[in-house]
Amino acid sequence: MQSAKIQTYSPKNEVPQHSFFILCKGLNSGKPLEQPTANCFVMSCESEEEMKRYYWLCFGLWQSKAFHPHLCGSVISFLRINDFRKIFAEAAAQAIGNEPKEQKMVSDLQKLQQLEKLYKQNLLLIADAKRAVFYKFMRRR
Repeated sequence: MQSAKIQTYSPKNEVPQHSFFILCKGLNSGKPLEQPTANCFVMSCESEEEMKRYYWLCFGLWQSKAFHPHLCGSVISFLRINDFRKIFAEAAAQAIGNEPKEQKMVSDLQKLQQLEKLYKQNLLLIADAKRAVFYKFMRRR
């Protein structure tokens, strides 16, 4: 975890090559993102492999709602960067030593993400087909 750098995202600053973004406002705080938003942190890593490992570790923490107890704010909840760093550092420390299992987990999650993208694309095609059928039906009248 020492090689990764976590900071608040600013569009003015240049983003290093091996980086991903983490949403920091709302109930989805802690969710890793591929593209930046106005309210996010940026995690810069030294290599592509390290970035993938940290991305999926962050994804698992977000899915397990590990950040929820640390959300602040009465109207729009948000995650403080120091709280994120602490939670992430603890999780990264636990992951060290389980590298073969971690590599398999990352590989499996990447395959599932590709499958999810394929299913979403198929659902969009089905929706287009429904529109075409309905359009064709309406043109016959």
